[in-house]
Amino acid sequence: MPRLQQGRRQRPAVDEDEDVDMQEPQEEQDISDGAADETMNAGGPNEELSQLIKKMVRYALACEYSRTPIRRDGIKEKVLGPNGRQFKAVFAGANKQLRAVFGMEMVELPAKDKNLMTTEQKRKAAKSQSQKETTSNAYVLRSILPQELRTPALTHPSKVISADGEAAYTAIYTLIISLITISGGELSDPRLKRHLARLNAAEYMPSMNPNDSANPTEKTEVVLQRMIKHGYLVKTVDNKIGDEDATTWHVGPRGKVEVPLESIAEFVRTIYGGSTPELEAKIQISLKGVKERKPDIKEPDEDDAQRQGGGNEADQEDEEIEEAGPSNGRRRRRG
Repeated sequence: MPRLQQGRRQRPAVDEDEDVDMQEPQEEQDISDGAADETMNAGGPNEELSQLIKKMVRYALACEYSRTPIRRDGIKEKVLGPNGRQFKAVFAGANKQLRAVFGMEMVELPAKDKNLMTTEQKRKAAKSQSQKETTSNAYVLRSILPQELRTPALTHPSKVISADGEAAYTAIYTLIISLITISGGELSDPRLKRHLARLNAAEYMPSMNPNDSANPTEKTEVVLQRMIKHGYLVKTVDNKIGDEDATTWHVGPRGKVEVPLESIAEFVRTIYGGSTPELEAKIQISLKGVKERKPDIKEPDEDDAQRQGGGNEADQEDEEIEEAGPSNGRRRRRG
């Protein structure tokens, strides 16, 4: 009985606290995912939803660690279970936590391009009903950090096997995706091999652990197959022609998300050492839809100014010598 009386006496104080807390979700309703805040509060049926959100965040990070797409079927099976109807609420709450804590968000992968299908794949797609679906029902994590924070000093490569191997792998698929995109969206196999030969990577590339003295490199075909598996590249083979040109390379769904056109344009500017009017004109032609950027104006440094000033002084001395004319019966030579 004393415990019951004590609980009754404290009830009004609890009600007052609840009235104050109710004002916070009301203020956050203008945010797109503000409804997810209510799900993170403990107690009542929202406690179960909060646990599902945390589980969803862990599942998304685990998939991204191995570069596996976050598929909707996998979410229903490994996260939601019998709570399949709460997909939207769990997805919104998990995205809110990913943005606030990890600086990432889940975005849907583009659907498979039917133009990249072989003749046999098109026949199978025509017989099935899956071609009616316009979405991929698969997601990946994408960084939402501002451009000024996306520097190597702040965003180190992940240590899946080694940081050096991850950095090399990222650099290689970024280069190949840029070459394919600049070439019009597709690249024949012989042209890709010629580009890789210029980089001394036609036969071997750095492995995922280049610091391993036993296996510092891997065969190029093995690395390319890994990029296909991860969704960065798509390789199509048409057996009608019967030669090497029948094999073409395209950008995969993950490659389109992780390496958008703006990143390719910035990559090209870095390779060329800055922005010039001629380069920006070529970028606008090759990468349609990229925001136009003003060319970098390089201000002359002190050395250039001194060289330029020194040249002017030398010219002035030459002019004075010419005006002086012959001296002591001899013509003075310049310099």
